[in-house]
Amino acid sequence: MATATATPTGIPGQIDHFVFDSFPKHLNLSHVESTFSSSPSDSPRSSSPYSSDNESVSSASESQFDASGLQNPSDYVYLSSGAFPSSSSVQKFSQILKHLFDLHAGDGLLGLVFACDDNQTSKVKNVGIEYSVVKGTSSMHKPITDSHATVLNAIALAGLRSVVFFPSSEPKALIHILERPRVVFPSMSHTPSYEPAYLSSSSSAKATADGTPNIPTLAEWNTLWAAWDLVTLRMIPSEMLLQKPIDLRHKCLFYIGHIPTFLDMLISKAVGGEPTEPKYFWDIFERGIDPHVDDPDHCHNHSVVPESDSDWPSLSSIIQFRNGVRSRLENLYAELDSGKRVLTRRIARMLVMCIEHEGWHVETLLYMLIQRSPGALPSNLPTTLPPPGFASPPWDILAAQWDATWKSFDALDFELEARTVTLGPAEIILGHDDSEGDDPHFDGHNAEEVVSHEYGWDNESPARSVKVGKFKAEWRPVSNGEFAQYWRQSQGKVPAPKSWILHDDELTSKSEIQIRTVYGPVPLRIAHTWPVLTAYDDLENYAKSKGGRMPTERELRLFLDTYEVGHEGGGDSGFRNWHPVCPTTGPSSPSGKGTNGGIWEWTSTAFDGHPGFVGTNLFTGYSEDFWDGKHQVVLGASYATIPRLSSRRTVRNFWQHNYPYAWVGGRVVYDVEH
Repeated sequence: MATATATPTGIPGQIDHFVFDSFPKHLNLSHVESTFSSSPSDSPRSSSPYSSDNESVSSASESQFDASGLQNPSDYVYLSSGAFPSSSSVQKFSQILKHLFDLHAGDGLLGLVFACDDNQTSKVKNVGIEYSVVKGTSSMHKPITDSHATVLNAIALAGLRSVVFFPSSEPKALIHILERPRVVFPSMSHTPSYEPAYLSSSSSAKATADGTPNIPTLAEWNTLWAAWDLVTLRMIPSEMLLQKPIDLRHKCLFYIGHIPTFLDMLISKAVGGEPTEPKYFWDIFERGIDPHVDDPDHCHNHSVVPESDSDWPSLSSIIQFRNGVRSRLENLYAELDSGKRVLTRRIARMLVMCIEHEGWHVETLLYMLIQRSPGALPSNLPTTLPPPGFASPPWDILAAQWDATWKSFDALDFELEARTVTLGPAEIILGHDDSEGDDPHFDGHNAEEVVSHEYGWDNESPARSVKVGKFKAEWRPVSNGEFAQYWRQSQGKVPAPKSWILHDDELTSKSEIQIRTVYGPVPLRIAHTWPVLTAYDDLENYAKSKGGRMPTERELRLFLDTYEVGHEGGGDSGFRNWHPVCPTTGPSSPSGKGTNGGIWEWTSTAFDGHPGFVGTNLFTGYSEDFWDGKHQVVLGASYATIPRLSSRRTVRNFWQHNYPYAWVGGRVVYDVEH
């Protein structure tokens, strides 16, 4: 039996109980009992009209779920309820978690158990150490308590990830299975903004009423580089580099060269200097494409890329170029730290723009790669590899949680009044004050303003007050299950989402629906509660069939401000998962707050200019090139949106209304008669 010494925490409560090889005997992850009613009619899986008729579904009376690959940790650390971290103790608690994982995760996993009821444990003495052994089994139900987000933030700050989390009813405890993946993004509240070393502490960057300082540090760059390298070098097989997972985008190799090229070009724009060799990379990798879906020959200004596969640069030459550009960036930080170069708003803006540009592309590349996910293609085509260093999701355990969450909402039976929330009339602020046109006024003499400023993209500025009328909004975005029912009833009038895979059943003449993931497709019975990811046009038609419509930008902004918890609040973004989840907003939450399931959301607002807009000259045409009447404003964040983008409420995304590949869903809203 493993032994350990209690670690002083410096926070309320002590980590004074440990559970090791005794606890797994009582927590059998291979058969986790569901808390659903024993009546089949109460089971979301068995009663839902959203499941395919030819899919096998289990009734609630048969709710024994296979963990499907989730390894049972050899060691569990048992923490008394007093050790539960507060928001002010996340930093200290994360250090403890890191230490405990180093000591006891010999098999790469660690069980973390927060006791809710110490009376249901028995104390044992062994080798002079007092620990607790839990008697009982665990049962699955939806995540609870606001402090769950605090624990997730501490876990991430420790460089760890919660593979699965669930409460145990007997004994009462909260259980996390932890791993140490290749990359973890901490919350933005624990991601410091850069400040040159030569500046005094009196000029420290601090959040103000105008926003949160967000100049990236080299540490933040390294985290993003780890994610980018994982996706581009570990998930794309070599034989797929010169292929297009999506016809409307470039070959995969282009994006591996585009990211360092963009950074190299913007460094030169901001501080001068020659291109990193080879210089001709600037010609072919400068800018990607977003052609019109209905007329692919019509496209904005972009780079001219090689036509023949043999004319593309080799991957090794691109990696060498990438390393040179990264070294150039590191040298810039060294110059800023030493005071050799003064940090101006233009330099700061360039750093923010480049790291967020790379963050955008991690996500857009992934939604391309998921079209080549395993199990979805003919066997002779190369497929995207699952993310290495991340445990495969225990789908059945997770689905049990999602179904229980969905059941608590009773979405199938509720009338409109119960499915929706009424908002407005209200007045809200869109955007923030961050005009690139003001940058020349800050030439480095006002260092405190430079480091304390919140930087963003040109279409986020300026701040402007807008009125929002009264309306009703669905608590949750349209789900795969709901859209599947609509799609089947439309009998071919509505295209199937590109996030789905259809398998025709010759016996019943029906299509079995599967949902794409980076791990391969999962059946609809697993993902029927996830938000559906599809084009704006299809969701607008769905909304009309329900007597509603898609929300305007200001309506959706008001809803998200009021009820979306975001990454900081435990939402599904920043790679907490590599897939959507069941949304949790709604009456089952005391405040109504929760996650939208890890998606961007369409709005009916066309992407266009607004009063006070000043276009960027660092990335000319970033916004204006898409004021074409074809792009919609998109808000929110997907599960693959990095925290610095998902956490800034002024961020606006945009896609063509008929573009079906992006990770965007939508919620239905309804007009309210006056």
